[in-house]
Amino acid sequence: MEQSLYIQYFCLSLYSKKHPVKPSTLYHILVGKRTASILFKAHSYHAINFFSIFPYLQREQYDEMMQLFISKGWIKAKKADEDFYLCEKGKKEIESYFSKHFYPTRLNQLTQGKATKEFWKKIIFLTQVLSELRYKNNHYLPIEKEFKTQLWVKKWLKRNQLEKQELAISYGKEWIQVLKEMDTIDAEMIVSQLTGHEKIGKTSTQLAAKYGIEPIEIAFLLQNAIIQLMEKVAENKEKYPFFYLVYQECVGDRFSSLSQSTKITAHYLEKGLSVEKIAVQRKLKLNTISEHIIELAIIFPDFKVSSFMPQDEYERLNGLFNSHEEITYEELTSRMPSAPFYWYRLIQVERSRVRG
Repeated sequence: MEQSLYIQYFCLSLYSKKHPVKPSTLYHILVGKRTASILFKAHSYHAINFFSIFPYLQREQYDEMMQLFISKGWIKAKKADEDFYLCEKGKKEIESYFSKHFYPTRLNQLTQGKATKEFWKKIIFLTQVLSELRYKNNHYLPIEKEFKTQLWVKKWLKRNQLEKQELAISYGKEWIQVLKEMDTIDAEMIVSQLTGHEKIGKTSTQLAAKYGIEPIEIAFLLQNAIIQLMEKVAENKEKYPFFYLVYQECVGDRFSSLSQSTKITAHYLEKGLSVEKIAVQRKLKLNTISEHIIELAIIFPDFKVSSFMPQDEYERLNGLFNSHEEITYEELTSRMPSAPFYWYRLIQVERSRVRG
C-alpha cells in the first residue's frame, strides 16, 4: 500500500520536543483503542482530539512510518527502547509541510466524531430529498442507501407541520444564510458535497484532483467545515430551526460520546452512588468502574476529581505531587499504601488540566 504523505506528516506532528511519546501507544490512540490507560496517554500527549482519527490505519504501514522518521532523524529516543522526542529537524519538516497544507485544529474526534458524522449524513440526505420535492421529482437515486436513515427522513418530513413545498423553500433559505456566514473555503467544501435536483455532489477523490491534494486532506477540510456549520447552527437555533432540529437529535445529551458501559456508570454517579455501590449494583469489578471514572475525568474538564476521595487524602496526594510531579504510583503507595490506582490517575488528569 502506498504511504500517504499527509498521514505521515500528521503522525509526525503528534511528537513533541518537550513530552516523550511511545510509538506503539500513539498507534493505539490513532486507531481508537478505547481503554482508560490509552485515553490517559492521549490526554498526556495532547492528542485526545485525534483519538480514533485513523481507525483503519494498518500496524505495518504505521511501523514503516516510524522507521522512516527515525532514519531521517526526525524523532529520537534518549536511550534504547525509550519513548521518542521530536528533533529540531522533524519540527522544521512539520512546519514546512503544514505551511502549505491544512492542519485540523477544530476536530474533537472523541467527543464529536460520531455526532458530526450522523449530522452530515442526515443533513445532506434531507437536502437531496427536499431539493427533488421542490421540483416535484419522485424518480431519483437516493444518495443514502441505509434503510434506517431513509426511514428517519420519512418520519422527519411527516413530523413537520409545514406543507412540503414551503418546507423545502424554508430549508433552502437556511442553507443560503448559513453558507454566507461561513469561511469561503468551508462554504466551498460544503457546497461541493451537496446533491440535489440535477446536481451531483463531488467525491473526495474528485475534489482532491481539483485542488491537487490528497483525499485525506479533503476529508479533514470537509470535517472542519461541518464542525463550523454545526457551531453556527448551535449558536443561532432561532435562525436555523430545521437544521437545529437535526443537530439536537444527533448531538444528544452530554454523555452521547461515551461507551455504553461508561454511560451507565455516569448516570449512576449522577444519582449520587459511590464507586463501590455502582460496582455492586452493576455486578462489575471495582477496577472496571474505576476505569470509567478515569475516562469521565479525561473527557469532561469540569469533572470534580476531589469528590472521589476524602478531602485530607486529596490534599495529601496533591502535596506529594507538588514535591515530585513525576512521582510513580509505586513511589506514592510507599507513602500512602491505601491509595487506589484510580486516585493517582485522577490527580494526574486534574493537574494536567491546569498545566495545559
